[in-house]
This record gives sequence, C-alpha cells and structure tokens, in this order.
Amino acid sequence: MDIQTFYQTYLSENELVRASLFNSGNFATNDALIKYKVDELESQSALHEMFEHLSMAEAKLLRHLSTETAYDNVHRVSYLPGKYPTLIDYQYILEDNGTEGVIHAEVVNVLNSALQETGIFPYTPMSIPDSETIGPQDVSKLDKIYNGPIYWLYNNLTFKDLRNVMSKLNIKSIGQYKDDYLNEVIAHLTAPEYLPVALNHLDEVAYAQIRDNIKKDYSVYENHPRWQTALETGLLVKVHQDYLVMHRDVLRALKKVDFSKIGKEVQAETPENYNAYHITCSINGCEEIFRTIAIPTRLNFLELEIIICEAFGWNNIGSGQFITDKNLIAYDEAGAHKNALMTDVYLINEYIQYLYDSEDDYVVDIILDTVTNITKPIPEVVSYGGAVPIENIGGVTKLIETLNILEDKNHPDYVNVYAHARRKNYRERYPVSAVNKKLARLFNRGNPIT
Repeated sequence: MDIQTFYQTYLSENELVRASLFNSGNFATNDALIKYKVDELESQSALHEMFEHLSMAEAKLLRHLSTETAYDNVHRVSYLPGKYPTLIDYQYILEDNGTEGVIHAEVVNVLNSALQETGIFPYTPMSIPDSETIGPQDVSKLDKIYNGPIYWLYNNLTFKDLRNVMSKLNIKSIGQYKDDYLNEVIAHLTAPEYLPVALNHLDEVAYAQIRDNIKKDYSVYENHPRWQTALETGLLVKVHQDYLVMHRDVLRALKKVDFSKIGKEVQAETPENYNAYHITCSINGCEEIFRTIAIPTRLNFLELEIIICEAFGWNNIGSGQFITDKNLIAYDEAGAHKNALMTDVYLINEYIQYLYDSEDDYVVDIILDTVTNITKPIPEVVSYGGAVPIENIGGVTKLIETLNILEDKNHPDYVNVYAHARRKNYRERYPVSAVNKKLARLFNRGNPIT
C-alpha cells in the first residue's frame, strides 16, 4: 500500500476537521489533505517545527518502528492521544477500530531519518557492551557517547536509577513515566544554579578531582568506587563496565559554577544528626508504581508493614514477610516476632523486600534513599507514582494489563474492567492526603502502635 492509498483508506471526516483546526486551514476533501501531508513530509522546515512538539515517547516509537517490518507498509500501534499527541494531531497516526492506530512505513522512515539528522537520535549506541575490551588507547570510542544526545545517554539509567537520582537531588516531579523523570533529571543537571546540590553530595576527594577535571575538559572516568556518589547524583553515567562519562552539556554547565562559593553541606550519617529515613517502596516488575515515604527511626517490622500496606492501599495487614538476600528476616535467631525486631540495622545495611500476603504475590522493593530529620515521629508519603496496585487481580502482569485498559475509556473492555476494579481497592487517583491522615492517626500516639 502506497502512502496515498493509506490516507485514502484510513482518513475519516473527523481527521479533516482535526486538520483544518490544527493547521488553521480548510481541507474540504481527503485529496486536499493527502497532498498537504505528502508535501509536508518533504519540507525540512515543517518537520523541524513538528519535532519541537514531539515527546520522547513518540521519538522512541518511531525509532522502534523503523526496525520493524510493516505488513503492507502499515504499522499498527496503540491509539493513545495522551502518549502520542503530536503524531496524532499531525495525522501521522490515524485511528482505526477505536483503540488501534495506524502509521505508514514511509512516514516512519522519513521522520526517523530526519530525527537522526537533527541529533535527537544518536547515530551510535550510547553504551558499549561489557564483553568488549576498552584499553587506554581505545578511550576515543567514548567521544561520540558523551558528545551525543544527552537524553539517550541518560536513557541508559533504569526507572529506579532515575528515581534514586531525583531523591538524592531532592527533585520533585508531577509526572510518573520514565520520560518525565529523564526530562527532570537532565534539566537539573544542565542548570548551573542547581548543580551545587549535586556537588555537595560528593566527598572532598571526589569533589576536588571533578573540579580539576572540569578545568581540563575531561569527560571520561574509570569505573572506581570513589565515583559511586557521582553516579547516584547523575553527574556521571556508566557506559561500560570499566568507564563512566560526563556528558558535554553537564560539563559545560559545571564550567559556569563558581566553586569558590559552594558551601558543602554534607553531614556524616550518624544517629546524632537524623531521626528519620526516606525510603522508596516500589512494586517489583512494575516499578512505575512506587511510594517514597518519610518514616521515623526505631520502627519495628510490623509497624513498617502497616506503613507499606497503608501507602499502597492494601487491606491484608499483618501476615506478610520481609526478606533480605533471600533470607527471612521477620524473626530473629531467638524467635522474636516482627513487632519486637527493629528495622534500622536492616534498612541501613541490607536490601529489603516485603512479600505481601495475597493471591497476587506482590513483592515490594524497599530502598533507603537518604536520612533526614522530621519534627514529629509520624510517617508520611512524600512522593508517589502510579495507581493503587489492585488486590486479587491476578498478579503483576494482570495488573499492568488492567491499568492499561483503565487508562483508555474507549477500550471495548473498559466498562467491565472498571466495574471489576472498583469492587476491589482501585482508585482513579492516588488519595495521598487521605493516606497521610490515616498514618497520622495511627502513629500520633506517643508509643509504638504494635
């Protein structure tokens, strides 16, 4: 199917109205709009104007589709105006059968090539396989990585990595997708006025060496434990098992920082100067659903379990289990129960998971983000992402499938799935205020609640 036949097949009257409104023109016939769209694909200025509105989710879609074989030159994708707004507004993705969209292979190839020419897409991979040996004489291979598009370098970080960077730098985001987090992290790490926040986390040795390397325009670092904090704050990104890099845009921003005026505020993490932890709890296999919670020190495991269940909107409290390194830690060697075993030592020194007791086998990953101070010993959800993980829905895979349907009110199964979810603990919006009020009532007693 050629592109003209494609538009003749899938264009609807609604698309003519959309095109007329969006382009401030008047397309009375399909043929007029088809000619306009074909001409637009040949106009670099028109494409560049469109790219200013293109989201990274849309850019990723184009890149992915460019590697796929299209049946009869037509790619089928989800029709999601919230995720692909520009491609839909520009009539590159057309609606078919309500929830499905179609895009022509020629459109994909033209847009993908134009994106590469603008530098939005990298020409080369933004990491090198660990199996490939890189000696000192081969370090120049990294030039194209730290000089390439910054978005794709930081895309090497996982969703959890990005969330940890944001926690370290105290970045708040109203978004809940990886693209939202990427944009927030990049914006902060390329802002000279904000970079002292990241620099203040470094110890004196790493701080001094980075400051000197900036003067020398060094962007390549050997992967050494001394740079762990620089990785955690996003100043450096791992691109090979032996090498880390600092992107040119971060380096340029750091050159504008007045190091002489930076007052380093890092304090030793000792019990004398903090009385609370910030922990992030996320659903294993669906890390987009997370709750970052400020909790007081000296909690026992049953209290921690109550906090996690309340934060996720779960009802079956008290029968779950905690593990670390695949060992059960709900009981100590003497047989003490959860309400007699303190969490502090484990939170500081161990990687903990909570196994919620339900038919779904939900596993919650618990990460200690930072230590802090709070005025009252009351837990509080300080940031969150994703919906309430529905109970007894059939596990993580079924949860993701259900939430995807609930995001699309035009989905043929929406009504039945919504009714089923509402009979459980589903909420369209996470009730953070109500959750924190409940936690305050439970813990504002002056004594342990268990």
